[in-house]
Amino acid sequence: MKDILDRAKKLHFVGIGGIGMSSLAQYMLSRGYTITGSDMSLNSSVENLKKLGIKVNIGHSTDNIDQDTDAIIVSSAIKSDNIEFSYAKKHNIPIVKRYELLAYVVNSKKSIAIAGSHGKTTTTSLCASLIKNANIDPTAIIGGKLRNINNNVMIGQSDYFIIEADESDGGFLLLNPEIGVVTNIDNDHLGFYGNFDNEKMAFEDFIKSSNIKILNIDDPVIKEIKGKYKDAIRYSITNKKADIYAYNIRTKGLKSYFNVKTKKRTLVDLELGIIGIHNISNSLAVIAIADIFDIDEDTIRKTLSEFQGVDRRFTFIGKYNYLNVYDDYAHHPTEIRATINTARLVDNRVYALFQPHRFSRTAYLMDDFARSFKDVDKVFVLDIYSASEKPVDGIDSEILAQKINNISSNAIYVRSIDSLKKFLNQIDEEGVLIALGAGNVSSIIKEIVNEKKAG
Repeated sequence: MKDILDRAKKLHFVGIGGIGMSSLAQYMLSRGYTITGSDMSLNSSVENLKKLGIKVNIGHSTDNIDQDTDAIIVSSAIKSDNIEFSYAKKHNIPIVKRYELLAYVVNSKKSIAIAGSHGKTTTTSLCASLIKNANIDPTAIIGGKLRNINNNVMIGQSDYFIIEADESDGGFLLLNPEIGVVTNIDNDHLGFYGNFDNEKMAFEDFIKSSNIKILNIDDPVIKEIKGKYKDAIRYSITNKKADIYAYNIRTKGLKSYFNVKTKKRTLVDLELGIIGIHNISNSLAVIAIADIFDIDEDTIRKTLSEFQGVDRRFTFIGKYNYLNVYDDYAHHPTEIRATINTARLVDNRVYALFQPHRFSRTAYLMDDFARSFKDVDKVFVLDIYSASEKPVDGIDSEILAQKINNISSNAIYVRSIDSLKKFLNQIDEEGVLIALGAGNVSSIIKEIVNEKKAG
């Protein structure tokens, strides 16, 4: 694979509008490669790529692949029966997985890789902001749009490369980071790994491959294995025996405040520009990196206080009648509970709009999903977003709503957008509405809010 990429000058990205693919396409363009791409639909990432001069075709076709293309880049979401994938295979055009290209780029650099089932996008974004503010001029590949720069990539000139290490397809095992962070380990990709033990083993392999290891020992799985990594830097919001721990935690408005004790210093009254106990935990991993780089306290304070977060991570999008509406990417039970806890810091009355993502994930975690909504006043459950998966017998949103009601009696299965509007219009009190999911629920809720505003 390295020989192919060493010789390549022109790369074609299939599914270029994906968050991980678009960031890599931008980086390779900055390094002098000619980039083309295709995607099934137009989105903000595609529009941004077009502004940079990248030719992007909407819809997949053999005509999208130029004759002088040296390799096509595909993500795990692209199946082998995709017409462009099949064409490349038939005509012996090298096919490179997204994570193979990422590893090719990163492993020649001094890399900081942020892994974890949850929180890695926010942690990667915060880390990139810190290193940039410290005038180290890093490159960063992020799995979400960092609001401070309105982009999912930061292109610098130093030898430091900060990346979100994605475990979903095992690709993070190709990385050899100088610094490796693991925020937590959860059962999020059993369709790929087969069982949770395999997923845990993959994370352990990632930890072993990292020269400097930074681990969140509040996570129960990491807590079990931390004894294997005596040299690891351990952080916590509950355990004062950790190398780095937070205390005096509080929130005000949509910001967080806390103190931190590290092996090197004590930082008092830090202000974090986003809300959520889990985000304070994420910031501790970044403070650990600050200690490694000997970054001064003023830069740490500036980075934390000015951090605006990542798009679709508890993002305020407007009002619907009396409700303040937020949009969040949470699509796993652990993420959902954390987001609901955050919403309850904003208002005591919380409503949720949930779109399950993938039949396989819903099947594996159905009971856990059902337990995740006990702390909301009402949850409106949309149909499952398939993400190109085939339906699974006995797995649908109506059944999930029934299971939620068996526990907390607060779920409504929503058959249509018009029905959703009807239910929302029946809410005649102030509160928070949080849209949750990794499918198109973000577009749905934005359209509903904008329609109400226009009306």
